[in-house]
Amino acid sequence: MIVRAVILLALCGMTMLLCQFSPQPKGGGEAGVAAELPLVAGSFVGENEPASDKERALLPSDTIIVKREYRTPGRPLDKRDLAHASLVIAGNDSRSIHRPEVCLDGQGWTITDSRVREVKLLSGELLRVRDLAIEREVLLSDGSKLPLRAHYVYWFVGADVSTPSNLERQLISLRDSVLRNVNHRWAYPSVMARVTDNLTPQQSGERSRNDEETVKMILSLIRSLAPHLQKGEMPHS
Repeated sequence: MIVRAVILLALCGMTMLLCQFSPQPKGGGEAGVAAELPLVAGSFVGENEPASDKERALLPSDTIIVKREYRTPGRPLDKRDLAHASLVIAGNDSRSIHRPEVCLDGQGWTITDSRVREVKLLSGELLRVRDLAIEREVLLSDGSKLPLRAHYVYWFVGADVSTPSNLERQLISLRDSVLRNVNHRWAYPSVMARVTDNLTPQQSGERSRNDEETVKMILSLIRSLAPHLQKGEMPHS
């Protein structure tokens, strides 16, 4: 019992010394992403979308929000794709970055599946992302209900690291603030697209895609976005 008390006291003392003598983390660190989404990404062309009033109200005022709607122009209706990409970059308030699952639930989506997927980038690196299969019902003008399905894919990007896990992001922040004197200014990019196999191209404005085809399309877009987005993947880096 005495030995355990001595060990506990020693550990407490070491922790206090570590906190006292370790350097303070750098404040206002540089983000690991560019604060923009590219106009062209592979076969997609993006159009700027404004952040909603609700997004602006919920997030701290110094949060950077960038959004684009990506389409594949020049294709016939039954060959078109459509996806929505967004980028959220934290300011001084860490509340800007959180688990997207919380917001999706608040928007009426039900998460039916969550898994980590890998995207092989042009550099040969593997980017790990989180794929959420989501669904909700929408009320049509005739009073009937239509099940709407989609995939929401996201990941977190720090100064020189990325992860699909919010828990891992928090652990990285803690580790690097103590051991590397780095205060990560986290960002999270995301891409969302509907599953359209229960809609006609005339109804959806795009081709009919099942879950597998929708995920494949999203990952292809991410493969094109990442070199323009993440500083560590940019050609000059």
